[in-house]
Amino acid sequence: MKKNIILDLDGVIADIDTAISEYLHDDGGDHIDYSTWLIADTIDEDALKLFSNSLFWKNLKPFEDAWHQVNYWFSEGVDVHILTARRMVASMEAAVPWLNEWKINTLIPKFSSYNEKYKMAKEISPLYMVEDNPSEVKILLDNGINCFLRKAWYNKSYWKKLPTIDTLYDLDL
Repeated sequence: MKKNIILDLDGVIADIDTAISEYLHDDGGDHIDYSTWLIADTIDEDALKLFSNSLFWKNLKPFEDAWHQVNYWFSEGVDVHILTARRMVASMEAAVPWLNEWKINTLIPKFSSYNEKYKMAKEISPLYMVEDNPSEVKILLDNGINCFLRKAWYNKSYWKKLPTIDTLYDLDL
């Protein structure tokens, strides 16, 4: 039987936090608390402007552990699925070219609404899923999907409440 895993894209593979921080610093917005941009379906005008910018998505960098581990799993015959809540046209259109440019071997990304990922995850039936959004992790767990929260400063209050990993290297197949 083929092994399947699911990874969120932003915050698990792509380092969106550093990219937002650098953008805000360069734009003089160091004082902005953007934590909700990362774990909620934001309506913040600054966030929507940034997330509509194709260049922002193109310039994201992958986490080093994600690049290595995803490519290792893929080389071992694991189907690595990407399930993301990206909703802006610019972000969705950038996903596949970004993965290709960084040579991150996954299946074609699937896009979902916030708090609806469990529906697609159930169809894939993964060994596990990795997510940086605590509310998504809770919903996935409640729906029988083995899921881990990837640690980040913006989800720290959930580290002891949810199954949590520091890095993708923490996971075994």
